[in-house]
Parts: sequence; C-alpha cells; structure tokens
Amino acid sequence: MSADSWAQGLQPYGLIVAPSGWEGDEQVLVLRAVRRMAQALGGAEGMRRALGAVRLERRKQGGGGLYAFWPRPPWMRIVIGEPTLHQQPEWLGEVALVHELAHAWDARTANIVARVLGRPGRVVRELVRFVGEEPGPTWYGSGLSGLRRTLRAASEEWAETVAAYLYPEYIAHLSSRPEEQGWPQRAGLTGHVRPGLGPRHHAYVEERFREIRRWCSSGEAVCGL
Repeated sequence: MSADSWAQGLQPYGLIVAPSGWEGDEQVLVLRAVRRMAQALGGAEGMRRALGAVRLERRKQGGGGLYAFWPRPPWMRIVIGEPTLHQQPEWLGEVALVHELAHAWDARTANIVARVLGRPGRVVRELVRFVGEEPGPTWYGSGLSGLRRTLRAASEEWAETVAAYLYPEYIAHLSSRPEEQGWPQRAGLTGHVRPGLGPRHHAYVEERFREIRRWCSSGEAVCGL
C-alpha cells in the first residue's frame, strides 16, 4: 500500500494524515488501532460520530498528545512520537494511539472554551460521577492525583479505560509490573486489585460504545467498516 492510499484509507474514519514520513510498519500499526476502535463503535461512521475529524501527525521524538483545540481545520490534532509507535510488544503503539483517540472523543463533547482551556468534556465529567470511588484501570489512569481525584487526572482515567476495554492484553501485560500491582495499596485503596477495569468503569465505557452503535443502527447513518 502506498503512503497516499494509506492516508486516503484513514479519511473515512475521520483521520487526516500527512502521508510523508510514516514507515510501513507504522502505517500498519495505525490502521490496526483505528480499525479495532472503529469496529467497537459500529464502523467508520461510528468513529466519525464519536471523534469528528482529527489531524494525526508523526514526530521524530516524544510521546503522544492531543491538542483539543487547534487553530486550523480540522480543529483537533494528535501528535505521536516515533518512540511511542515503536514499543515492545509492538501492539503497545496501538494502545498509545487509541489512548489519544479517546481524549479526542471526550474533547468532542466539550464546548470550545473548555477545549481551548484544556478542560475535560461531558464524557469525562460523567465518568467521575458514575464510577464514584472506584479507581481507574491503571496507575497512570487511576483518576488520582496523589490521593485526590481530580478532573485533569480523570481525563487520563477515561483514556486508559478505553485502552483497557479495547485491549485486554494491555491489562495482562501490565499485570507483570510490580508498580502496577502495588499502587492501590500505596494509595490506601484496600480491596481493589489493579491493573484491570473495575465493574463500574467497564459498565460506563461499554455504554459509551453502545450509544454510538445504537446511533449507527438507528437509520440516521450507514455504519460499517
């Protein structure tokens, strides 16, 4: 597949990608991640419903990040660094991309002022209310800043919840890390086993995906991969 045809193939999912600079294995990785998320959302139309349109850019260095407001069309921008794309196991690069796409999903539910100020959208705010004291699925996505739950930390909680929901192997991979196993006890969260999606987190993220799939099947859209 040429770089141009690869970039064109991502457009139905709402992703605008400059084709130059992406290696062949990175193109495959991006396509796998996008298709996995789209399948759970009911197809390409469901993905566009959730995310709108997002520009995706590759960087030589650094990690990943979402600019919830970008002053040029399509108004949101994800950057992802080469080291983040090339991890072991290889599918961790897919997890990183899905994590950033989940941030875009939430940003789509925020008004323009919140996006400019970097504040979370409706999806994250409702997550906080729904899950109560149940911690997020990973140490990074616990929802806690120190021992306090904050909305900024909850944004990472949402993104990690989506990643854990779509990639159960991510949780299995993290389970071998002592820092992931021990943080609930260090934070005073007795009775919680992590990493892993708690029942309230699982129910919440599953319902958000189901909402999009219902829209796809309502006759308002023609969804499918």
